[in-house]
Amino acid sequence: MAREYYSIPEAAAILGISRIAVFKKVKKGQLEALRFGRNWAVPAHALNVSPSPAPAPRPVPLPKKKEAEAKPPLLSDSELDSMGWD
Repeated sequence: MAREYYSIPEAAAILGISRIAVFKKVKKGQLEALRFGRNWAVPAHALNVSPSPAPAPRPVPLPKKKEAEAKPPLLSDSELDSMGWD
């Protein structure tokens, strides 16, 4: 079954821009879209793509892990005793 409409996130992925950029284009009249309640649908012809099955979702890159931050050294028992704690 061919797709005639795409959601805003799908349209953003097809165009290679952010969802916010798609909303801005719709608001400025640069991109045709229909509103259904709170949802928007972008016609396939407005994206210059032929109606086809849903595109495969793009993999989202995971954030890079920061190198382990230096932790302060633990205090020895004798250092804790010298602080006057029981």
